[in-house]
Order: sequence, then structure tokens, then C-alpha cells
Amino acid sequence: MDNKQIRYDILKELFNVSVGQAASMLSEVVKKTILLDVPKIEIIKSDKELCELQTHLPAVLDGTLMISSITFQEQLTGEANLIFPAEKMKTFINLCLNESEQEMQYSDMHFTDMDFDIIREIGNIILNAIVGGLSNQIGIQLQYTLPEVQVFDRIDFEEDIQNKEYPYFLMLYITFDIGDTEIEGAVIVNLTLTSLKELMLIVTKIEDELYG
Repeated sequence: MDNKQIRYDILKELFNVSVGQAASMLSEVVKKTILLDVPKIEIIKSDKELCELQTHLPAVLDGTLMISSITFQEQLTGEANLIFPAEKMKTFINLCLNESEQEMQYSDMHFTDMDFDIIREIGNIILNAIVGGLSNQIGIQLQYTLPEVQVFDRIDFEEDIQNKEYPYFLMLYITFDIGDTEIEGAVIVNLTLTSLKELMLIVTKIEDELYG
């Protein structure tokens, strides 16, 4: 296994610890067993052609998307985005509200203020766990904002992330299991070049400690 793959595996495991903590917190909130997993991670430069970016976003992220975002700064600077298909998030919200299968079947795609509050809280728990958990594990300080929730079409979101001031991003493919329902989505962590280099230096130190 080459050094690049080892560093990616270290990053993936760091994020899996964080999302595991988020899953435990969400399970307590909704009183249901929730499992979160990060099966894959990639580092991508966001100034690639749009057609290249499309190959990295999971195919399930199509149509209307729910995006929950926080920004962070201090030793690393960037933005973290939690992304799920809006239809799947509507199903998850209904499960959180203990709606019956028949009610979910006839539920439309209209999102109420309560729905947005739930999505905002989900984003707060998951993104805080990912960003805060990562900063704790690698021993750095970060300050981050409260989450903002937006609705995007996929193409609009792809164009939006290309226009960010952070030219690199970590793509975390994420699976979200609640009962018999599985939701596939992604967490995109946009970073400045300096922050990406700083993060990879820290990961390299961890690699040296493990394999040096």
C-alpha cells in the first residue's frame, strides 16, 4: 500500500470516529438506532471542469438536494457541507416524527419550518461532530458557525462549489441507516490550499507514529 493510500485511510478512520459519535447523538435524539459510515474519501481540486466534478458526486445525489453548511476558521479555514437528496431527507424527517408508512407514502415534497429546523439540527449534530471531532483528534483549535440549510438543484450546487474561495475539498461518501431505510449522501469539506497542506502534514505525522 502506498503512502497516499495510507494517509487517505487514516483520514477516513478519523472521520468514521466522528460520524460514529454523531450517529450515537442522533440515535438518542430520535429514539431510534441510527448508523453512519464513511466508506470512501477523496481529495479533489474544485477548479476542474464541471463534467469531471460530476463523476465524483455520488449518483444518488440527483435532483433536489438538501444542503446544511457550516464555516470554520482558526488553524484550518473552510466550509463543511452535509448533502442528501431532498426526497430521502423528507423520508428521514417523517421517520423522526414517527409518521406511519401510509402517511409517508402520501407525504409531498413541501418542507415546513419544522422540517427545516429538524434538518438544521441534524446538520448541527453531524457537522459539529465531524469538524469538532476531527479537530479534537488531531489536536487543533477551530471556531465554527451555526449551520445554514439551503435547497439546491444538483447542477446549481456543482456550480456553487466551483465558485467557493476554498479551491480544494474533501469528498466524504456517507451512508445513513435508520431502521430499514438507507440514505446515501456526502459531506464536502472545502479547504484553502494552506489548510489542506496543514491537515495532510498532521495526517503524515500520524502515519509516521503508526508505521515509522
